Amino acid sequence: MGRTIFKTIHLWLSVPFGLIFTLMCLSGAILIFERDFGHIGQAEVSPMGREPLELDAILTSVKEQIPQNKKITGVTTYADNSHAYKVMLNKPAMAAVWVDQYTGKVIGEYERAKIFKVASSAHRRLFGKSKAEGAFGAKTGKLAIGITSLVAVFILLSGLVIWWPTKETWRRKFSISTKHGSYRFWYDFHCVGGFLTSIILMLCVLTGLSWSFGWYRTAVYSTFGSTPPKPSLHKTPAENFPAWQIAYNGIKSVNPDSEIRMYQGEADVVEDGAGNQQAYKTYRFDSKNGKITAIIPYTEKEKSNHIKGWIYTLHVGSWAGWFSKILYLICVLIGALLPISGYYLWIRRLIRKNHD
Repeated sequence: MGRTIFKTIHLWLSVPFGLIFTLMCLSGAILIFERDFGHIGQAEVSPMGREPLELDAILTSVKEQIPQNKKITGVTTYADNSHAYKVMLNKPAMAAVWVDQYTGKVIGEYERAKIFKVASSAHRRLFGKSKAEGAFGAKTGKLAIGITSLVAVFILLSGLVIWWPTKETWRRKFSISTKHGSYRFWYDFHCVGGFLTSIILMLCVLTGLSWSFGWYRTAVYSTFGSTPPKPSLHKTPAENFPAWQIAYNGIKSVNPDSEIRMYQGEADVVEDGAGNQQAYKTYRFDSKNGKITAIIPYTEKEKSNHIKGWIYTLHVGSWAGWFSKILYLICVLIGALLPISGYYLWIRRLIRKNHD
């Protein structure tokens, strides 16, 4: 009786939301690797044995090459010497240019690759428009993704209850038959694949809900004794580039192999390694003379910063580098097939029932 109820819940939640879940998984599979491949074709430079120009010279050069109504708000430098510097601008949102650090020449505008732009639109708003393009599409698409994510929690949990084996059936529950026809194969795939990927899929769903519903985000932070952090926009126009240079030299000397993000009076140094991929320590400096006035290690940052970073890291699967990204890729691709296989099994049963 109990399993029959869970089977009913599993089926009738999966039928209306399955295709959206498949789309979320496929688009998520693409977005896993955006940070690794999103800059390809935009940000390559050739060192040719040269040393980068001084930071103030680079920023001064960029200032001369951008429209007067735009202001520099930050710059990101990378450990990879063949990766161009990224100079952030005050408008429009997310605006930036790539600059060759060896010549000071702007080599192009930062532009999200189309494949990632489309994937993000599907994953976050069900192809709805962004806020900049139109609030209606942003709200309705985001709501559809959020509801699907909520429903997915119950689909995954009910699937586990249905699958859960007894002592006698434990071994059989982990086998996929290839010798008893397509129905049996897809049934076994649906059951075994759903179980093996359930933890990763549940992590993706539960963390993803933080971007869909404000009440859920507040509840998550409250559970860990914190409140959601306010977004740090870093939109203050840069002033006194020589001071930036002095501060950058001091920061770079003790962080030679790290990504460094410089802003007006502040710099973030990204910490490498496994774990929270948004972990960074912050340097504050006097914007008049470039003197470092404070160093805030990641361990001393507010709890909300830690929670925010872990939500993102667990959602995109970057907590153990390439290993966890490949693991997530396999799981979300299987996750994309779960609704398809489920529809196939359901339709086959309907056809068989009608023939009886």
